[in-house]
Amino acid sequence: MIAIEDATYRYGPGDEPAVRDVSVSVAPGEMVGIVGPNGSGKSTLSRLMKGLIVPEAGRVTVDGRDTRDDALGVRRLVGLVFQNPDSQIVNSVVEDEVAFGPENLGLPASEIRRRVDQALDTVGLRGRERAESHAQSMADKQRIALAAVLAMEPRYLILDEPTAWMEPAKRTHLLERIREWQQETGGGLVVVTHRMDEARACDRLYGMLHGRVDVEGFPDRVLGDAEVRRRLALDVPEAYALAESLRAAGLPVQPGQSVDVLAEELCPS
Repeated sequence: MIAIEDATYRYGPGDEPAVRDVSVSVAPGEMVGIVGPNGSGKSTLSRLMKGLIVPEAGRVTVDGRDTRDDALGVRRLVGLVFQNPDSQIVNSVVEDEVAFGPENLGLPASEIRRRVDQALDTVGLRGRERAESHAQSMADKQRIALAAVLAMEPRYLILDEPTAWMEPAKRTHLLERIREWQQETGGGLVVVTHRMDEARACDRLYGMLHGRVDVEGFPDRVLGDAEVRRRLALDVPEAYALAESLRAAGLPVQPGQSVDVLAEELCPS
């Protein structure tokens, strides 16, 4: 389990804390979303979980390993994909980038090949192994960066705005493949997102505001609360907006349902 306990972190002396007294947990097999406006502390939480930074107060542990004492061990357990793939890609050829991490682990060539093929297949880039990494679109660079992290076979995967550069149809497909990866491996998944369709797919949500956890709960409770959405500057998912309009018109539908479920409630087969 990833456990952040009463963590506080600031980037420089005299700065306001980027996160303050924050407690967050992520269990294996769980998909947790982190939402909130820009500057609320979401990305700082990701870096704390990865062990890239350590809290000035409180503690962060991953499967019992404290990031202060075993940062390298934590980083092997936790994979992090940044929002900007250009800050993560270091090799000029796609398959070299994906193989870079496993090679540094000293794995046999056959195992490296298996991991590269499997990771590229998961993100939909099989057949483009010899393509030029930096010549790809930003959307495909995100896929390359994700494949490189998946090839490390992390126990936990953190995605910071993982589909920021993708078209809606491609976003949906990629998230489905990531969810399949999670279900197959039993790993923990953290999605930092502004997209409410992505947040709605999570098992639990943490809403961040001014460096603190402002709200925690199931997606339907968090996203279905108009005051919470206003406070956290969250967009209204289309299904929620439709349900609210239907309820305002006096129709007997429940909030927080998908469009398909709303249709079934209105016109049962």
